[in-house]
Amino acid sequence: MTQDAALRPLGWNDEVATSLTAALAAGPDLVPGRIVRVDRGEVDVATGVDDIVRATSTTSAKDAVAGDWVALDRGAARVTAIAPRSTAFVRRAARGARSAQTLAANMDVVLVVQALEPGINIRRLERELVLAHQSGARPLVVLTKTDVVDDATSTKAVAEASRCAPRVAVVAVSNRTRAGFDELERLVEPSRTFALLGSSGVGKSTLVNSFAGERVQLEGEIRDGDGKGRHTTTAARLLCLADGRLLLDTPGVRALALWESWEGLAGAFPEIESTGEQCQFADCFHDNEPGCAVIAAVESGTIDADRLESWRTLRDEMAELDADLVEQQRKADRRGRPAHR
Repeated sequence: MTQDAALRPLGWNDEVATSLTAALAAGPDLVPGRIVRVDRGEVDVATGVDDIVRATSTTSAKDAVAGDWVALDRGAARVTAIAPRSTAFVRRAARGARSAQTLAANMDVVLVVQALEPGINIRRLERELVLAHQSGARPLVVLTKTDVVDDATSTKAVAEASRCAPRVAVVAVSNRTRAGFDELERLVEPSRTFALLGSSGVGKSTLVNSFAGERVQLEGEIRDGDGKGRHTTTAARLLCLADGRLLLDTPGVRALALWESWEGLAGAFPEIESTGEQCQFADCFHDNEPGCAVIAAVESGTIDADRLESWRTLRDEMAELDADLVEQQRKADRRGRPAHR
């Protein structure tokens, strides 16, 4: 089997090949591969569906994540370079750090997953959609656990999620009965890479198993009372399914602090973005400026007031981050070295 044929089930194509040309030219023993798991400083690199190499990373490739295409020195079991990413999940690092954390890379579609029981969280869904849009991939909202709620509850939740996710498809499914999966599988084409984004307990691991048709992920228990689950996925993992689909399963993350997500904010709130173009001032903040078309749209009922308040909250969070990064750069300049980004 040729190298291209072995890699094609992993998403290899001409564009990926071009992105790795320079990295592979750096040494005669380098081969292309895709990272399928990162764990404790080591990475699993696939050079074929059934050919996995456990490797370490050089300094230049230390930030490799699941989904990355890389140049691998197979003999030394070392990743030497990472290809430029077409898309990536990036959030602000945990505990208020002034740095970015990339969770996964090179996905085509993002499945933003929430559960119908105990109920969808609209504010978190908006934040997840900002991250999904910012990644550069196509968002798709998936509401799980239709089998534990009645039809009226499911219908209402789909309507609420649709209002929260303009121009994004919303699908309600049951991982147990597979209701709704025909529509989901129609939207999730084979041979593409799909990432899962959602908190613990929403049914992400079970959703992976439903796609696979077998148990390939550990399903966690759900606590009584609050419906929250344990973390069953501790590292992002790329799964090659038998039907040709590729799934990037990411850990359930509690904190979703945004990182330089202005494009994602525009994508998640398109009605505010488009209406804002009609404001009297080009730099209108949509707070209390005269001639603000967005505020006028809220007053007329065209834009939901809660949506504008959510937009303002996320905007302020990113503006604060921008100010922090500017101050961080100023301090770094005084020390004579670049700021950590």
